[in-house]
Amino acid sequence: MVGDTYTIVDMDVWGWARMMPFVMGEDAVAKYPNVKRLVDEIMARPAAAKAIALKDSFKFKAEMDDEARGNMFRHMKVKAA
Repeated sequence: MVGDTYTIVDMDVWGWARMMPFVMGEDAVAKYPNVKRLVDEIMARPAAAKAIALKDSFKFKAEMDDEARGNMFRHMKVKAA
């Protein structure tokens, strides 16, 4: 991670690290400059742009209703008696 070679670990970290400002607040970027550098380096890659563009090809549900909750947390579903 964050080495000379681009690896699957970098790809994995990028997936969550690019969302850091939304999860931890805008000041998180200043607290973790090396994570920001990694995100910026990966964002400059053509594959990253293609991955981000995928969201425009699909309609994703944004509401956390009973259906979404049931799909995300199947292990917590109450079975009918």
